[in-house]
Amino acid sequence: MIKTLCAILLFALITLPAHAQTAALFGGVGIDGVPKSDGTIVVRQLVAGGPAHLAGIKAGDIITQVDGTPTAGSDFKFIVERRLRGRAGTPVLILVRRPGNPKTLTFKMVRRQLKVGGTAKKEAKGE
Repeated sequence: MIKTLCAILLFALITLPAHAQTAALFGGVGIDGVPKSDGTIVVRQLVAGGPAHLAGIKAGDIITQVDGTPTAGSDFKFIVERRLRGRAGTPVLILVRRPGNPKTLTFKMVRRQLKVGGTAKKEAKGE
């Protein structure tokens, strides 16, 4: 019994710091988006002071590509979890269409840890 308890405690002590370190390496760009029927993603909100906000992405922008992967026809969950999110400190390239602007806009930013709880957000009007 004591051997089993010691083994569980040792396992917990070894794996918990590794889990905390992995979580600390997780990063994002600070975009809250919603999928459109064609697979593109409309930016609904931005984390104030986050990489996307600082780069100039605006609520209402339509994300058409993330790191060379088109959003149209793609799985929303895949784009968010495997393209927008990633290791903090890594770069990401996002292409957007902005309503009223015929040109595709390109934004290069670096993912970082974000604290969303209590952080002010900018919201799209009419969404």
